[in-house]
Amino acid sequence: MFYKPVQLIATGDLTKRYNICYRNPLRVPVQLVIEKDSITIRAYIAPHRSMLVPYRAKDGSTDGTGDRKLRKILESMPDPGTPYTFMDAALDGIRECWGKEYTLKGVDHPVRVNVEFIRKDDPEAVYGKRQKFFGIKQSGMSSTSFVASSPWRWGWGFLRTGCPEAAMINWSLRSPGKIHMNYYSSLNNYMHTVSHEFGHILGIGDAYDAHYRCYYEAPGTRDFMMNSNSSVHSQELEMVLRAHMTGKMQFFPFKISLKRFFKRVFKK
Repeated sequence: MFYKPVQLIATGDLTKRYNICYRNPLRVPVQLVIEKDSITIRAYIAPHRSMLVPYRAKDGSTDGTGDRKLRKILESMPDPGTPYTFMDAALDGIRECWGKEYTLKGVDHPVRVNVEFIRKDDPEAVYGKRQKFFGIKQSGMSSTSFVASSPWRWGWGFLRTGCPEAAMINWSLRSPGKIHMNYYSSLNNYMHTVSHEFGHILGIGDAYDAHYRCYYEAPGTRDFMMNSNSSVHSQELEMVLRAHMTGKMQFFPFKISLKRFFKRVFKK
């Protein structure tokens, strides 16, 4: 579904503005908990073993040489013997990018978003016996990072939505997809990229000029997380809320132009 702003109740009480109710929460890996003046993103995540090894940059370095952010984190760890893993980097990045205050139209106060992770590999985590999780893997199987549904779900998303982007991400509340991460030259790039991919898990599409968008960049999104991995904007949060209200992935608008498409293809 292509996102279009709709008129919602103008109130400071978010529970009255966003009617989000999951029929069976145990089957929903990522949930939005709406409170009166804040929102909590509760994510049940199952890391692949590749995420549990020490973080390393694209060049193989692990000690933060040339990476001020990684070096600062390593120096601040209470136990020098405890490794800073890819999973640590991913969760820190998502919390840093998505967990902040937003200004939403019709809400008379800043809205605080908190991000909470329940890890399947954590022996102290508390969750229902049949709780469903989404996966994340450090694969490097592509030149970029991406989110994809299970192979048996491929194609159906395009038939349901008519959006080419949905061919591999057949998103639903119960099956949001799996994150496949590549390696990056800096920790900051890694954190922002995984935060972009988490946006897909939350239910929103890309805004940049990808080939499956006919090389069309959504207007006014140049510094959005779903475009340039820069910063999460209020519109992106509104799109996530709509996705969870309707149960349908929200896509940025795009225009089909064969002229533009072939011009970019042959330019390469």
